[in-house]
Amino acid sequence: MSKRVAFSMAALIAAPIAVLTLSLILRPQTTAPKAPGNEVQREKWNNVPPPKSAYAGKKSAPPPRRDISGIWDAAAEDGGRQVSGALEHPAFFSRGKGPNGRADQNGEGSEGGYTDETGIVHPLPYTPLGLAALKANKPSGPGVRQVPSALANDPADHCDPLGFPYMELYELRTLNLVQTAKQVILLSPYYGNYRVIWTDGRPFPKDPEPRWNGYSVGKWVDDYTFVVETVGLNPKSWLDHAGRPHSEDLRVEERFHRVDHDNMELTVTINDPKMYTQPWLGLNKFPLHLQPPDFDIPELLCSPSEMAAYNRDIGDVVVPEQK
Repeated sequence: MSKRVAFSMAALIAAPIAVLTLSLILRPQTTAPKAPGNEVQREKWNNVPPPKSAYAGKKSAPPPRRDISGIWDAAAEDGGRQVSGALEHPAFFSRGKGPNGRADQNGEGSEGGYTDETGIVHPLPYTPLGLAALKANKPSGPGVRQVPSALANDPADHCDPLGFPYMELYELRTLNLVQTAKQVILLSPYYGNYRVIWTDGRPFPKDPEPRWNGYSVGKWVDDYTFVVETVGLNPKSWLDHAGRPHSEDLRVEERFHRVDHDNMELTVTINDPKMYTQPWLGLNKFPLHLQPPDFDIPELLCSPSEMAAYNRDIGDVVVPEQK
């Protein structure tokens, strides 16, 4: 069973145990009434994005030039909540049996009990050092390597900073992108995370002191594609919820491609020669949907005291081993 992050909203802590293996899903506090013209009237605070189906077939105007600002949502049904590892490389088997011949749960990502990822749907190209580092990380799942919550060592389970790119390869929710003359500021509600992406042409520091979110610089490669490079990332963080490791040499590329006025695609490439023999995609043209400019993003902070209470009452219970 996966630990749920203890957020500052007490009502969320009381959510049913049955859904603890999933990420926190916020729900509207009230039912939104319909206004004249069948338009849905939203609350002004703690807005909940529409489901993926709301975007289907919706026509959009051409995109503005060199502009990715706005409030962008990663619809849950598109895979923004990547609880079994980065979307392009989930840590579970295809349907059928695992590599040891044990009958597993039809590739749903909740098999558990394996020391490595041999046999997963889209395996990663680990180096020997990377494979050793992977085995040292104990994710709470769901996934082929999941362990009971009490044995997990996910930094997020202790309210440590998520870091980058974990924040995009685990709980990619609603993002607020703010552009200024020299920066793009990325605000994420999950753990109250934020990043500053410099666009003033500065080089990376020669000997960067590690940061949870690293050092990011961005540039436009054409009128609708903004590319960000990030280095200097703290190796204490994980890449995703499956415990994929990284070294201090990690370099991450984000490619924000504005498709039209209301839609954007995000591609995330991981490049860490110490841990992986070749670069790999965490997200590939992942769809982001523009929200109204008055959309209010709910607060999703990690509270150490509430996390401790959760661990004491629920999270640190060791479940029996599978037979």
